[in-house]
Amino acid sequence: MTNYEDWGVPLALNGVGPATRMGGVPMAREVWQAMERALDHPVRMDALQAGAGAHLARLLGVPAVYVTSGASAALVLATAAAMTRGRAELIDQLPHAAGMRHRVVIQSAQRDPYDRAAEAAGATLVPVGYPESTHPGELERAIDDDTAAVLYRPGRAGNLLPLEATARIAHAAGVPVIVDGALFAPPVQRLQAFFEAGADLVCVSGGKGFRGPQGSGLLCGSPELIGFIAAQHQDMDERDTTWPVAAGTGTGITPPRHGIGRAMKVGREQLVGLVVAIERYLRDPGADERPGIEELDDLESTLLAGGAIAVRREFDRALNVPYLELDTGKSGLAIDAVIHALAERAVPVYLGEAEAWRGVLTVNPMALGSGHGRQIAEAVIEVVEALGADPDSAQAASEHWRP
Repeated sequence: MTNYEDWGVPLALNGVGPATRMGGVPMAREVWQAMERALDHPVRMDALQAGAGAHLARLLGVPAVYVTSGASAALVLATAAAMTRGRAELIDQLPHAAGMRHRVVIQSAQRDPYDRAAEAAGATLVPVGYPESTHPGELERAIDDDTAAVLYRPGRAGNLLPLEATARIAHAAGVPVIVDGALFAPPVQRLQAFFEAGADLVCVSGGKGFRGPQGSGLLCGSPELIGFIAAQHQDMDERDTTWPVAAGTGTGITPPRHGIGRAMKVGREQLVGLVVAIERYLRDPGADERPGIEELDDLESTLLAGGAIAVRREFDRALNVPYLELDTGKSGLAIDAVIHALAERAVPVYLGEAEAWRGVLTVNPMALGSGHGRQIAEAVIEVVEALGADPDSAQAASEHWRP
């Protein structure tokens, strides 16, 4: 049993999905038991990172892997590696970027708040193109001798440069491409496709589709660039004469050193949990999603039978799961009133608000446990009826949405 309620924190129903603010998604018993066992014995983290990284690279079919404390941390570390290329004096200097490659170029349409992860390493972000289009020449002209990397985000709409073209232009100028693929792996084939298209580093969340610890992630990429990560990240408060990595690596990096990623530490239990979660995923990629999708089915059928709110099923191509749209506008309701009423229940209900600007709330199945679908549906029906929804309009809208 948790102590949440003893601390005055109510348990909640999570229709948002794998969001950090909601604590992520459930982990399988196999995963957290492995995390518990990992605490039984101490281990050198540099050795564990190297061994686990090689194991994960083989499992995932990618060049090399380093385990991070999330996709955002992976982006900080990837940017730092691109800026410093393993040079000890530059690693010491970050986040102050004077005298080193520091510009990170990105298509304007691919910007989002996680750009700050690159800036946290000391980089200067350079947007190119327009909100719905980027021409090859714009990217070519933006890359200069101060450019450390090109940052690429998949899944954005518009007449944009695809990853293949982005990588071709960047590589012609000797610049690596970092892909922010936080939401886009699994499936593993999509992760591999990023490298086939020319990516040098790919940042991935461990706590979403892989269902590892919420505070875990992967930085995948070329062995050379991945080899620079440890010096940015690990505790190297040792003597240079006895530091294992100092002998035979040829990097010229010597301790003591605490790089830009030192605050983003990964515990051995996080690392082991992520490895086991990925192994579990690869055995049966859909196993952990099926129960939540069944709950989503129950939620949908209950809402449609209630007729109080318009419902439509869609598919999230990034997370690779179905989800529901609940259109409050079709019911004649103010969306913020619905959100507040759901959050003020004895058992609060939280739904996705990314589409709230158009009067739509979303339900993602990834965090739904047994019985949650019906509980959320009943809560939504009670709230919209109490707020005076127009059931006829809602029912008509649902019928119109159905294939």
